[in-house]
Amino acid sequence: MKIGVYSAHDDDSILGVGGRIAQYIKKKDDVYVVICNPGMNAYTVNFDINENPSPVELGKARKNEIINALKILGVKKERLYFLDLDKKNKRVRENMAKAKEQLLKITEKEKPNIIYFHHPDAHAEHRAVNKIILEILDEINKKPQSFEFVLWTKELAKGRNDVNENFVPEIKETTIKVNIKEEIEMKRKAIMQMKSQVEKNPYPEWQVLERPVIDKKAIDYFLKEDEIFVKVE
Repeated sequence: MKIGVYSAHDDDSILGVGGRIAQYIKKKDDVYVVICNPGMNAYTVNFDINENPSPVELGKARKNEIINALKILGVKKERLYFLDLDKKNKRVRENMAKAKEQLLKITEKEKPNIIYFHHPDAHAEHRAVNKIILEILDEINKKPQSFEFVLWTKELAKGRNDVNENFVPEIKETTIKVNIKEEIEMKRKAIMQMKSQVEKNPYPEWQVLERPVIDKKAIDYFLKEDEIFVKVE
């Protein structure tokens, strides 16, 4: 089986699908992961920080972190795609046409049997990726079995600068719960590789954050025994 994971930001792939990825790898399935946005603006949006690190420095660090995180789950560096978008901040929602062109090209090349991508939640980039992938699914001939992974709930989105809790839709009762109890420790190790997101002082040359981008409450939420998915009909 070939499995594709389409993630707005690097850490989204671990938080939302990390346990499931590990399960597929254990079964010797071929998993590739697409990172659409390098997350270089996370400190600017959340803490108004533009130096030590600069957005470019943060983006480079996050790229290395996700390579190491996915390696823990069993995904090789060669199975990781990064989109190349035009705008300075590299946001998908400001590069919809080019993002779609690249995502379509990857999908047609890989021909996945199953894909995972964002449920339209509180983050604008997640909604942008969701829109593009749904359009691609309408256009391609061989449609993979498709599932949306759920990240920002109303509870987690409350009080954050980078998301809007008003955009969180009600999760359908038909959500699929996949037990990842055996993969939780592996997923935890992968999450902790995302140092720039889960630590206040990830690198000695950077200034100390007032809080981690992803706090303990969120980490604990994503380390529950079930990962939640919505099947796309």
